[in-house]
Amino acid sequence: MKSISTKVFGPSGSVRRPILFLVIALILSGIVAPSFLTSRNINALLVSSSFLVVITIGEALVIMTGMIDLGVESILASGGMLVAFLTVMQHLSAGVAIPFTLVSGLFVGLVVGLLVTKGRIPSFIVTLGTYWGLKGIALLFNGGNYISPNSGEFSFSGLSGTFLGMPTLVVLMVVLVAVAQLLFSYTPAGTWIRAVGSNEMSAKTVGLNIDAMKIGMFMISGLLAAFAGILIASWQGSMYPTTGAGYSLQAIAAVILGGIPFTGGRGSIVGAAIGALIIGLINDIIVLVGLPSLYEYIFVAIILVIAGLQARAARGAVVK
Repeated sequence: MKSISTKVFGPSGSVRRPILFLVIALILSGIVAPSFLTSRNINALLVSSSFLVVITIGEALVIMTGMIDLGVESILASGGMLVAFLTVMQHLSAGVAIPFTLVSGLFVGLVVGLLVTKGRIPSFIVTLGTYWGLKGIALLFNGGNYISPNSGEFSFSGLSGTFLGMPTLVVLMVVLVAVAQLLFSYTPAGTWIRAVGSNEMSAKTVGLNIDAMKIGMFMISGLLAAFAGILIASWQGSMYPTTGAGYSLQAIAAVILGGIPFTGGRGSIVGAAIGALIIGLINDIIVLVGLPSLYEYIFVAIILVIAGLQARAARGAVVK
């Protein structure tokens, strides 16, 4: 028989779980801070959360195959510094700087994927190295200083503008989540990703190229992290080498809140994106009620424990 947890939250990996968490968080936030539910604040929340959502998509795909990527925040920071460096200091157009930055993110993902698959090094160790290495590269671009246009705005600042009356950042976020979810749900690639995370040996037996799948997921994660760096530079109007600090762990937390287990094999991109919005919501409500920012970590920890407990209960019900 199904447990109460499964009846309420749905099976492990169901998008119903993060949706319920989000609804509960919205209700509590509206009670604690009535100004939270204003259209202006919701709009600001979606914009500020868009960067985390973008990198969470890539993190979700990596974790879905049973791996982890700790380097996304450093790819974001170095990517943002790179595009700023190319446009401000090298005077390259956005049409050249942005593709170059995106390709650099792909390249980092390729190197990480090769080290994990061909070098047989655990993804935790490789991406921890990526985290520290690219953090250093971000600091090297301008001697540890931020980069800002000498006058006016970045040549790619239009990314932080509006599109059909909506913030472009929010539009891009929604499009990326929708496309990723459609590809994950309705293409063979999505089935292959779930198969690798569910049972790697069985996936290999039926002829799937496991190494290619893993490399591909790291490349997508690197691409999206670099893209998030471009977006956040556009939004801030400047880029700091320490921008995005904490995003790697927040993205992993978002994936877990979204219902994707560390073992991979099940879950959804939409669920992971909602998990990222929940983390953004927690940060927003802390600011609105005037609490120190350190409380964000405490509240995220509590929610993660709750998510872990209900997921554990669901697994226990399946075993029985």
